Parts: sequence; C-alpha cells; structure tokens
Amino acid sequence: MRKIMADPKPKLVIIYGTGTNNTRAVAEGIESGARDEGADTVLLNVSDLSKEEIVAEITGAQGVAIGSPTYNRKPIPAIVTLAEMLKGVDMGGKVCATFGSYGHSGEAPKTLKRVLKPCNMEQMEVLRILGKPSGPALDECREYGAEIAINMLEK
Repeated sequence: MRKIMADPKPKLVIIYGTGTNNTRAVAEGIESGARDEGADTVLLNVSDLSKEEIVAEITGAQGVAIGSPTYNRKPIPAIVTLAEMLKGVDMGGKVCATFGSYGHSGEAPKTLKRVLKPCNMEQMEVLRILGKPSGPALDECREYGAEIAINMLEK
C-alpha cells in the first residue's frame, strides 16, 4: 500500500533587525500568526547569520517577511544590505511582506518594499507598529502573519 504524502507546509522566512527588541517582538507576533495558519516558519535576526546564509534560507521558502526599525527615517544598514543582495536572486512567485517598529516616523517598511520591488515578488501592504507591540498592536502583528500564510497557501 502506498502512503499518500500530504502537501508540505509552505515556509515563511522572517528576517528582522532590531535595536531595542521592538522589531523582534513584531517579528515574533508575525511568526505566531503564520504558524497558526499552518505555515512553517524560520525566524532570523539579521545580525546572527551571514547575508549569504540568509539568502540561501530565503530561496527555499515560499514567503519572506523582512523587518527593520526606522532609524533616521531609514531601515538599519544590515537590512538594506540584505535587501540589495536579494535584487540579484530570482524571487518570482514568493510572497513578500515588510514590517517594522518605529518611534517617530516609521518609513523603514515602505522603503524596504520599494527596494524589493525589482525582485518580482508578490508584495503585501506594509505593517508599521509604534513602539513595542502589546495588546491590540500585538494582535495586529499576529493577523499580519496569518495573512502572509494565507497568501502563501493560496499560491
């Protein structure tokens, strides 16, 4: 008797940079929501691995979420470097989400979305969270993660 294999779960790689752990908390909320919808997730701090290792992880995934706090109205340099590296990789067909936490202006997720546009991914609306997420803001992070997973499952 042959065993019927179920479709593998879609994989979402969530990469973030953080200074005060606020963006990490956003990333963890996104991860929770995506897992609740049935996605496998990998959560990576951009400073823990080489950019090449992160790109390799992303290439085997159906979705990527990249987050950065906003510093001086921009994403942090390590995240910008990663986003620039992704321009040279065929990312067609992947779901792409950008997110971040901020204290004043919150431009980082929108800037990342713009930088990643040439990668030919299905881009979602950005998620911007003021400060460290808790209560309704943390629920918003989970809902965003669930939305990413649903988009991946529909592909």
